[in-house]
Amino acid sequence: MLLSPSNGIYIFDSVKILQLCNKVPYPEKDGGAIAISTFTRGLIQAGHSVKMLAMNTTKHYVDEKNIPEEFRKSTGLETVKLDNTVNAFSALVSLLQGKSYNAARFESTQYAEKLKSILLKEKFDVIELEGLYLSSYIPLIRQHSSAPVIMRAHNVEYKIWEGLASEEKNPIKKIYLNILVKQLQKFEQKAINLCDGIITFTRNDLDQLKLMGCNVALAHIPFGIDISKYTPAPPTDKNSLFYIGALDWQPNLQGLEWFLKEVWPKVNFALPDVTLHIAGRNMPSHMKDSKFSNVVFHGEVEDAYLFMSKYAIMISPLLAGSGVRIKIIEGMALAKPVITTKVGIEGIECNYGKDVIVANNAEEFVKSVVYCIQNPDFTKQVADDGRNFVQTRHDIQQIIKDLVCFYQERINGKNSN
Repeated sequence: MLLSPSNGIYIFDSVKILQLCNKVPYPEKDGGAIAISTFTRGLIQAGHSVKMLAMNTTKHYVDEKNIPEEFRKSTGLETVKLDNTVNAFSALVSLLQGKSYNAARFESTQYAEKLKSILLKEKFDVIELEGLYLSSYIPLIRQHSSAPVIMRAHNVEYKIWEGLASEEKNPIKKIYLNILVKQLQKFEQKAINLCDGIITFTRNDLDQLKLMGCNVALAHIPFGIDISKYTPAPPTDKNSLFYIGALDWQPNLQGLEWFLKEVWPKVNFALPDVTLHIAGRNMPSHMKDSKFSNVVFHGEVEDAYLFMSKYAIMISPLLAGSGVRIKIIEGMALAKPVITTKVGIEGIECNYGKDVIVANNAEEFVKSVVYCIQNPDFTKQVADDGRNFVQTRHDIQQIIKDLVCFYQERINGKNSN
């Protein structure tokens, strides 16, 4: 229940939330895991109750013995193993049936049975879906719960694949990707109106959902972080760039390969003393084995914050995508100057050229990197302004208040029906 405001401040009863995830949010290294776990911790710290049911997929498999006991207990975490390996035969079947293969890879009888068991045992105020691919379970939820179903749309999924298709050079692969885009778009357009409410990380995604015909309650509530956990430190290597991101996510891989081919050779020629350090989970072997001058491929690193702290300037050369780039927000929180594209900074409502440097083609990227290396005072000011922006606009405590207010409006709407 939403209690009456006192001095303009709303006071909430504790909300009991069932959080459904298509991955275990540990280790907290990639943007998706961080987006889920930070949100979950914020709710618990604010006095709300969270029960988490997560898929433990082959793509992001986690040894549950490595999950902190504190997190498992506080969330009542339960997991279901799911083989979501890309399978050529299954992809062909989905293609012939006109169904989205992207979504089908997250459909599991075992997960549905576990979800049903939880709903029969406990009553929840809100069912939270972490992303589009949990929407297949909405009909089951409706059978066993009257709680409002709210989706946190981390991205508009079909837009990611649309961007990948537009950049694909192989004509056969391009045709196939365009078919996937159409099937995923059809699935997404239907799914968004099965919910009682949708939260987007960016205003662009909110506007896109409206264009897709979304007629349920929408709210733009940015990604939040606990700024106190991000302590800036001067880089140990001032003549350095760094990249960090999950390289099993196609937009990351596509953008990084573009940077290495189109941008880095020119930067390396202009700044032969500068080194590029690249870290990322599931780095493909062809990238690890490639021979680029002054490029160090670290693979997956144990401590992402330590890696980011060592080096001077963060690059995020994204060409396609949707949602918000959480690693960019983390870089800014660590007072790292960030050079990215307009796609990369989409959804982060900061000042271009002040809080972050935006470069939209190879020539602009080269000029930006060279200027930042050669003008350390300017670069430091960008870094300081970026951290101040994150501190002001992405504080988790305020964001949790906005989230719970949205929950309560949906709960009250359900109760009044």
